[in-house]
Amino acid sequence: MALTAKRRNSKSGRKKLLSVKVQSQRTRRERLRWLRTSSAWVAAIAVITAVAWQGGAFALDRLVYENESFSVRQLDYRTDGIISVGQLEQWGGVRSGDNLLKLDLLRIKRDIELAPRVKAASVERFLPDTLQVRVAERVPMAQVWAWQRDGGGVTDYDCVRLQLDETGHVMSPIDGRSVVAPEKQAEWSLPVVSGIDLNKLKSLAPGRPAGLPKLQAALGLIGEFRRSPLAGVVDLRVIDLSQPRILRVTTGDGGQVDLSTERLARQLNRWGRIRAHGQKFGLAIETVDLSVTNNVPVRWMLSPTVADIKSGQNMAGK
Repeated sequence: MALTAKRRNSKSGRKKLLSVKVQSQRTRRERLRWLRTSSAWVAAIAVITAVAWQGGAFALDRLVYENESFSVRQLDYRTDGIISVGQLEQWGGVRSGDNLLKLDLLRIKRDIELAPRVKAASVERFLPDTLQVRVAERVPMAQVWAWQRDGGGVTDYDCVRLQLDETGHVMSPIDGRSVVAPEKQAEWSLPVVSGIDLNKLKSLAPGRPAGLPKLQAALGLIGEFRRSPLAGVVDLRVIDLSQPRILRVTTGDGGQVDLSTERLARQLNRWGRIRAHGQKFGLAIETVDLSVTNNVPVRWMLSPTVADIKSGQNMAGK
């Protein structure tokens, strides 16, 4: 009985092992079939995507980027200053016939704004064939002159002329070929800022704001002067920064005015009152120190108009 039971158990165990092997083989075949099917789908999707991508790119090139209907035919450049349209077109780098939709507007804007004279630029496209560029220029308020070695020799010097706007942004003057009606511009008559150390002048690179506090004070003086009653009456020629805490101004009639770097509006009002008082007697300011608060020292000279009249009378008497 025991032997018969053992034989039955061994047969039952073999059947179970065979059943497990059959099931595992069936599972393996199903997995392989699923992997083959999935791989086929992935490959098909990849092929379809590649074909669609290449087809889309081809269609985009033929219908958009190579379509002559979107060629640039109108370049509309405008500025609020004196930069010529030809100069703006050169900076923008866009030519008639370029594809309007293919243009990199940010690149054009960046290239134009790299010019120190340009404060801001906007670039827009108007379908089907117009590129519009608008430029806001920096307005120079003062100029700086200095002599620097040009590197060619010990005795070789070049005259460096820089301009500054109201924020202290440094610019190189625009030459006559890149401006509109250069003979009508009055930039050569801008106030000259002098007394700047040459070592500090090297830090005044075009395209960057000047970081010199006293130079900023001189620009502040020019701004206050333009808003004062003296504007249009007194010619502001030179602002000397060589004196500590003093802005020494030379006027068009040869007068010298010392001002403190603080409370400029108040000092300019006092300057106007002193000048008006001297005009009553035919006098002009030769020197005045407005940096002091009380007992302002003034030295007078004959007004240029009165001096010219007396000179004419003397010549007539002879």
